[in-house]
Amino acid sequence: MTVNNSEKLEPSVMESAPLMSLKQKSLSKLLKLLLAALTKLTRTRRKKLIKNIGKTILYFANKTRLRAIKNITNAMPELSIKEATNLAFDAYGNCAYGVAESFWLSEVEPDIFCDEDTLRILQSGEGACIATMHLGCYEAVPLAVAKFAKESVTLSNIPRFLADSMDFYSAVNITAINKNSSSAFSELLKKSGSNAYLSLHCDLYANQTDVTFFGQETKAPAGIALLAKMSKKPLLLAYAIYQGDGQVQVFFETLYVNPNLTAQTSSKQETEPTVDQIMSKIYQRFEQIIKQYPNQWYWSYNRWKN
Repeated sequence: MTVNNSEKLEPSVMESAPLMSLKQKSLSKLLKLLLAALTKLTRTRRKKLIKNIGKTILYFANKTRLRAIKNITNAMPELSIKEATNLAFDAYGNCAYGVAESFWLSEVEPDIFCDEDTLRILQSGEGACIATMHLGCYEAVPLAVAKFAKESVTLSNIPRFLADSMDFYSAVNITAINKNSSSAFSELLKKSGSNAYLSLHCDLYANQTDVTFFGQETKAPAGIALLAKMSKKPLLLAYAIYQGDGQVQVFFETLYVNPNLTAQTSSKQETEPTVDQIMSKIYQRFEQIIKQYPNQWYWSYNRWKN
């Protein structure tokens, strides 16, 4: 379904940034000019240009390219080196476009899909924690959440002087918290307590919990599971993909709802999964989704560190 939201929502709040240096001001102006030029292109031409730029960058980025090919061959050993290489370039081009669209989210109107139970959670206004991934349009999930919720919250890794000067998050009613802030987790927890909907990318490497991913042991971030358990909010999984015509589709599904303990329940541990179990389930689902859309996931992360 396509969802339109006519309710006026609260603007985004980024951490206050220091005064911009001359270099930062120059970069900001240059990026604004580049974005202005890109927005004059049709969506089809813009996508083609950015994908080609992404592929060119990967060609010259030896370390990034080799890591992507290695990750692909580890995850899908049935592919030849040539097939893995082609997939690496295709995926990198698609991801370049997925990142670039963050700068003009106001032009993105995603089609949203979920079952009735998940829809009730999104429409309840009581908040939820949402695990997402670097697939398709990177910020399409919090964008889709903003169609339902009063406050859609995510973490931003974009330099603050760029985010503040262009304000592309608040333009679509997304609250962005600086990922590099020492108080990021406490800010997220506070937002969760006020019934916000938190969307966090969880497919990066982080030395927090053990998971199995494409048949290999690795480590993953546990923040989204901790937030869900500490705030007693439902945990959803969501991902965005591009269709052949460039249309963005966002899919939501419910992973975990904190159970209501009853007289028949002998202990909390019997009803509530641990953080490790929750993250393992998330990564099992991530693997299934990536196998379905391998050319839309970012393969170049140092995902399987020794």
